[in-house]
Amino acid sequence: MSTRIVFDAGVEVIVAQEEADVVHAVRRDHPNPVTLESGAGRPLHINWGHVAFMEETLAAPGSGE
Repeated sequence: MSTRIVFDAGVEVIVAQEEADVVHAVRRDHPNPVTLESGAGRPLHINWGHVAFMEETLAAPGSGE
């Protein structure tokens, strides 16, 4: 599974990591930005001060959903 992250401005990204892995990364690195894998396999830096919510999704990273 992947994780969909929605930012305060309404921008959405889907990352390759499962929600549990994302939560673990946030707890480990908080308050610093977390580096996750983007749909293209590149590092994606997430600043958690701007995240509205996240949820697991069946959509593949980079699918545009």
